[in-house]
Amino acid sequence: MKSELVKPTHLARKAVVYVRQSTPHQVVSNQESLRLQYALRQRAHELGWHEADIDVIDADLGLSGASAAVRSGFKELVGG
Repeated sequence: MKSELVKPTHLARKAVVYVRQSTPHQVVSNQESLRLQYALRQRAHELGWHEADIDVIDADLGLSGASAAVRSGFKELVGG
């Protein structure tokens, strides 16, 4: 399902899905939330992004958001 809000200028860029749960317990306990986060890859594809242009960053699963210092996925997301 395409959206009129997604313009060719958007599709010319990469789509990035950042998947994160704050604690190891949440990773295990919140499987539906995790599944929905990963499903955003398919949603981006439905909106018009090519599979090769969709990145999923999930390196920070189970890591608190209190500090970005130990979150390599967040650093990748912001280009740092």
